[in-house]
Amino acid sequence: MATISSSRTEIDPAEPVYFIYILECANGSYYTGYTKNLARRYAEHQAGTANSRFTRSFKPTRIAQCWQLADTIGPALKIEAWIKRQRKQTKALLIQQPDQLKAMIEHKLRIPAHLTPFDWSAIVPEHSRADRNKKGRAPAKG
Repeated sequence: MATISSSRTEIDPAEPVYFIYILECANGSYYTGYTKNLARRYAEHQAGTANSRFTRSFKPTRIAQCWQLADTIGPALKIEAWIKRQRKQTKALLIQQPDQLKAMIEHKLRIPAHLTPFDWSAIVPEHSRADRNKKGRAPAKG
């Protein structure tokens, strides 16, 4: 069986894997979510499907940061909820220093976090890769 790999880690396909991500939206806000299929979920956000109520109104400009979690859905939900409760400045820090999330989660939530930053460009469709270089700017109109 193949493994999903990033520049930082490899995932055992027998373990459940969730992705926790932060999107930067055109209005400057952040959206935090979790999924088992990052490419599908990002496409849903970009398309504004029914499952993407917030990003239907505030289009994502890029995946600002992503982590992979080798654990069950319970910790994924707790980590997602914790990030959503944080101030924008804390989210910006996590985007700039993604390794900090593991220590914060273990300290604040007191749960072991099998969490590592993930290079999402390997699994998101080619047309979306340019989004990571936009630095949060909306596409030019014209």
